[in-house]
Amino acid sequence: MYLYQTEDTQCGLFFTQASRFENDVFMRAKLKNGEPCREWTDITWGQAAREAGHLGAGLIEMSIAKNDRIGLFSHNRPRWVIADQAIQGAGAVGVPIYPTSTDNQLAFILNDCGAKGVVAGDRDLMEQALRVKARVPSLAFIVCLSPVKAPPDPCIIDYDRLIQKGVDAPSAQAQFDRRRKDLKSSDTGAIIYTSGTTGNPKGVVLSQANFKAQTEVLMSTPMLQKIIERGIRLENLCFLPLCHIMGRTTDYHLQMAIGTTMNFSQSIQTIQQDLLEVRPNVLLSIPRLYEKIFEAVRLHGESLTGSRKKFYDWAMAAGDQAAEHLIAGEPLPPALGLKFAVANSMVYDKIRKKIGFDRLVVAGSGGAPLPAEITRFFRSMNITITEGYGLTETTSAVTSNAPVFVEPLPDKWIYKKAMEWLVDTMVVMQARGDCPFKTPKGALKMMVVSKLISPRFIIKPGTVGRPCRNTEIRIAKDGEVLVKGPQVFSMESGYFNQQEDTSETFTEDGFFRTGDIGEFDEDGLLRITDRKKSLIVTSGGKNIAPQPIEMALIMDMYVDQACIIGDGRNYITALIVPRFDLVTELAREMGIPSGSNGDLVRSPEIIGFFQERVDRVNQNLARYEQIKRFRLLPGAFSEETGELTPTQKMKRRVIYEKYGREIDALYQ
Repeated sequence: MYLYQTEDTQCGLFFTQASRFENDVFMRAKLKNGEPCREWTDITWGQAAREAGHLGAGLIEMSIAKNDRIGLFSHNRPRWVIADQAIQGAGAVGVPIYPTSTDNQLAFILNDCGAKGVVAGDRDLMEQALRVKARVPSLAFIVCLSPVKAPPDPCIIDYDRLIQKGVDAPSAQAQFDRRRKDLKSSDTGAIIYTSGTTGNPKGVVLSQANFKAQTEVLMSTPMLQKIIERGIRLENLCFLPLCHIMGRTTDYHLQMAIGTTMNFSQSIQTIQQDLLEVRPNVLLSIPRLYEKIFEAVRLHGESLTGSRKKFYDWAMAAGDQAAEHLIAGEPLPPALGLKFAVANSMVYDKIRKKIGFDRLVVAGSGGAPLPAEITRFFRSMNITITEGYGLTETTSAVTSNAPVFVEPLPDKWIYKKAMEWLVDTMVVMQARGDCPFKTPKGALKMMVVSKLISPRFIIKPGTVGRPCRNTEIRIAKDGEVLVKGPQVFSMESGYFNQQEDTSETFTEDGFFRTGDIGEFDEDGLLRITDRKKSLIVTSGGKNIAPQPIEMALIMDMYVDQACIIGDGRNYITALIVPRFDLVTELAREMGIPSGSNGDLVRSPEIIGFFQERVDRVNQNLARYEQIKRFRLLPGAFSEETGELTPTQKMKRRVIYEKYGREIDALYQ
């Protein structure tokens, strides 16, 4: 058995890995002593474990008892992980909170969970926590992960002082060691609040058993099994919010199980720079990052001329053809295999280096559907992006289209050798930044892999894969996806302090109601079509899923965001946010006087330009789904302005209220 299978808790896994990899680098960030800096600073496994132990002892000295709740109100950083391990080891329960939360949202969660303390990521967040303290009777102290020279309130203690408090208390250290070793799989691992698209968020109580089950799910692919067996050490770029279930399980728990070095991105704004500096082996993302890369490559291709344009187009066509074979599980014909090798070594390798993907081994996407066109594009670059589906209540994934074998490999020498060659080329070579197609030996290995291994893998764009191991999924009569499995939160713990809501979200035979609408295709792969509460029912009685239509719109490189409207109306309309950087350049080329975004969206020429794009989308829709009218908006939906959740999901109710006048005008 592997280590992640023998340890019952994430805390146990962390401390065991730390003793195993003592002097190896565990985390890296542009932070030093809690403050931003220009250089990447290393933290070893041993250092992280020592700090977690002393921090946990400090919390015990602050009178933290078993099952006390502590808010984790911070941006991603190494001290987030260390604080989480300290909280778990002290027997308390971490409650991650988005650092973009408003005062009201922060106060609501702290009150709802009855937090005794809160860990603030920096001085700004510390001041925000201090502002709401008077509204949270249970809140006794605030820990700041950045240095605080002169605390503005006696309840504030910074990271270094709390660690010193633990260092100075040997009895608390001994108590911390006892508590962390006494942790059981049935203990609460965290309370993670939902993003609240339709109202106040609910606290999902997840056990250590839920976390362990999810880690086993994520680790079950043949490639990751081989990586562990061969002792291959990788590096990831961590930028998904750790307070979100996907970020926590994939960018944190999974990497801890593999023994990865975690590189923390500075922010979503610096992601392109961070990719080039880190050149990660592992990248887990929401679809938007992959979409932006796809758009940038497409724009670059359109700017080429002459022979460079012809060769670029030839390489793209060769990649597309090869990707279709690989996705369908068909061996590449020799001539196409040669084209694919040339396209990768001459064109795609340069693209990978340009975007910081040249060492990428494992790529994943979640949080929203990834358009099939983008999956194919990256597959043509010899990068397989795997998708999964899950919710906070299911501890992330319940399905995955990660490469798994349709049936076991034949027990023959050549197949075992081909599997080793797959790891040699797609992991070892690519992890070094070497294109496997550039050497005769690498190209030969890839040809054998393509012939014997690739056809036995299932990856199907547009789906989120088959149910994960030990996970049962069925589709209700109304199309809702129902789930049962060890990673699903239990009816007993459920939503924190909301037993009635918990009961309503389970069927009589114990299946969790996801609230998503889906269907299985002929190969048994799940396709999610929309949220149950998002379904539009027109006045004519037609049921329409808005998400596929919105995705079709935003696949146009001139469209940034789109929201479909039509519930209770007699036809479908859309609110569209243009890509203003591209539209401004377009206006200049069309001779339209430059002005504000508001001027652009009112321009008849620009409206006509977008009408053509909407018409193209309509060609592939049923008549009752077609967009009859639309409105261009001068500003993007955002979390700051209230239309998006922290996970970038649309709050449709907010959008409908905020743009009520514009929507009504579309029906006059």
